[in-house]
Amino acid sequence: MPLFRPLAGNRKLRLPPFGGYLILVAGWFFGFGLQTTLFPGVITFTLMESPERLSFAQAALTLPMALLLPAAGVLAERKDRRGIIFYFYLFAGICTLALATLMLSETISYMKLVIFAALVGIAGGFVMPARDSAINPIVRISGRTRHGGIELQRAVVMASAVQFGAQIAGMAAGYFAAITGPGVLFMMMGVGLVIGGVSAAFLPRLGSKRHTSTAHPLTDLREGLTAVLHSPVLMPMTAIMVAIGTFIVGGAFLVLIPILLRDAYGASYPELSSLMVTFWLGAFVANVLLVRFGQIEKPGRALIIAQGVTVLAVGAFAAPIPFWSLYALVFAWGLGAGVAISLSRSVVQEQAPPDKLARVMSVYQLGLFGGMPAGILMMGPIIGEIGARPAALIPMAGLGVVLILISVFTPILSVKRAQPLRIEEKSDKVGEDS
Repeated sequence: MPLFRPLAGNRKLRLPPFGGYLILVAGWFFGFGLQTTLFPGVITFTLMESPERLSFAQAALTLPMALLLPAAGVLAERKDRRGIIFYFYLFAGICTLALATLMLSETISYMKLVIFAALVGIAGGFVMPARDSAINPIVRISGRTRHGGIELQRAVVMASAVQFGAQIAGMAAGYFAAITGPGVLFMMMGVGLVIGGVSAAFLPRLGSKRHTSTAHPLTDLREGLTAVLHSPVLMPMTAIMVAIGTFIVGGAFLVLIPILLRDAYGASYPELSSLMVTFWLGAFVANVLLVRFGQIEKPGRALIIAQGVTVLAVGAFAAPIPFWSLYALVFAWGLGAGVAISLSRSVVQEQAPPDKLARVMSVYQLGLFGGMPAGILMMGPIIGEIGARPAALIPMAGLGVVLILISVFTPILSVKRAQPLRIEEKSDKVGEDS
């Protein structure tokens, strides 16, 4: 890694481990927030494409992630995770800057947007397991440095709060697309990704299996999948993520909302941006409250309740409600999502076997991102056939049925949080040059 190694080897450039991790989280999700507004906005409001064409373009973004996540989880355990994050952040940033240049030169087209989505989806597929599995060794390393330690669940909640805050900032910036044009804002997104990627080079060395694992990568992959399927905790958590990815993120968030705003309310970029900000503001508030009030002793039960709020909020979109009431519904939806995302991620981090953490995290993420393309491709034609409002009943019913089945047939409601991670416990080899 000729570009990465000179930066990573410079001790003068080191950042506090957890602080550096939060910077790279913020860099990615600021761009993700902008993209959440700009990408469907360009297709829906600028190009005036159909629901089917919007769903295809959104699937081009999420499908590569679903296909790459399992193998990327194995790679994250065998290679330097800092290098994976560094190079794929830069790759996504360069692709975004190229798209911004096309937009500013007014040479953009639907197919160029689809190609951009596929390339950024590839980068995201490699980034997610590397970034999410890095928090565990970073927590251990932080406990050995002068910067002090932090308990794992609290670290995950704080990282989620930074994630939501960065997304809110990105979505808020998307409000100005109607004034500046989306090209300028895509340029801003590319710069944010580059900054986040460079910060990965300044983290301490994280552990990997590159000198100890002799198993075939497919064997490692199968072991990660087996660990999830055989766990009474990890399996229902992942199943919930499949349902959320299919019905809520893919079906409702990425397709239903933009079309509903355009067709039912005559809205454009400012309304889409402000509605997205409201959602993630709810998620951010939920995480601030989780940090403030400490540990949740039964995170499984809290997760089910939070997703029950999501079911009710999404179903209400089917009613001919005034536009202002969408903000209340979306804020409540965001509160539930914030609790669910943080608690499910912390439970998976705590319950996963330490030597299979990246693989388990990739399977868990695959539940979310594997369901998204299916939901996207399902919802676009349905909206085109019956309209946006009636289509809102489908994600409501789908997630509701899954939550009931998991609550009845798995021990999810009785899951308790694990004991806090002890710094003195013997762990995999992590950076000693912190």
